[in-house]
Amino acid sequence: MKPKALLNKVGLWSATAAASAALVIGIAPITAKALNIPTEVTEEGKNTYKKYCSPCHGEEGKGDGPLARSMLPKPRDFTRGAYKFRTTPSGSLPTDEDIYRTISYGVPNSTMIPWDILTEQQRASVIPVLKSFSEAFEVRKPEAPVDVGLEIRPTEKTVADGKKIYEEKLECWKCHGVEGRGDGPSAAEQEDDFGFPIKPFDFTTGKFKGGNSSRDVYLRFTTGLNGAPMPSFAKELTDEQRWCLTHYVMSLIKPEETSK
Repeated sequence: MKPKALLNKVGLWSATAAASAALVIGIAPITAKALNIPTEVTEEGKNTYKKYCSPCHGEEGKGDGPLARSMLPKPRDFTRGAYKFRTTPSGSLPTDEDIYRTISYGVPNSTMIPWDILTEQQRASVIPVLKSFSEAFEVRKPEAPVDVGLEIRPTEKTVADGKKIYEEKLECWKCHGVEGRGDGPSAAEQEDDFGFPIKPFDFTTGKFKGGNSSRDVYLRFTTGLNGAPMPSFAKELTDEQRWCLTHYVMSLIKPEETSK
């Protein structure tokens, strides 16, 4: 399919306009202060974790709860301090807001559901509990979040340039497949840093892990996924190239797949 058709198919123009408008009117991100995240483990946090989180993640946060055996991908082992979905650079710990967002929105195409049935305070109270499982939070702090800035305008050229990066420069197709379905020739060989099988993401679903906006996808290319084979491309690609790759990957979304 030609770049123009891909561009029109996913409506990137309107998505970018909405994102730009949000930035212009100054919509502020959620902050720890606004969320009232406790600085220490509380009884509410311990009780919430035990009831809702430990069946998968285990009582000590090792990802070995009674339900974990049948799950793929495996529940996060919090003792390792490796969090995939962050706004911070590759290798960094996540911010409290990053953890809160994952708890709230879940991880599509996995067994991690959105925990919006919990109150905001319950979700916030769990964060110190998760951090208490890893010594990493005691010896270092999260780095500053990546400055995303303004998205470049999607055009036929940005989609075409992104396609070239996908196919030639980074050879993303080897894992994610030529059409982005997660069925590349190396897909079956992928493992996370802890030896568990991990399936490359299927871009055609439009249900991106870590968020569905172009900003979220750009962040994944910039920060990488700690603990997974997906690296950061902050050094390999310029800001503009990462936006082009974002536009191309989002052009692979198939509306018929998003409704499943």
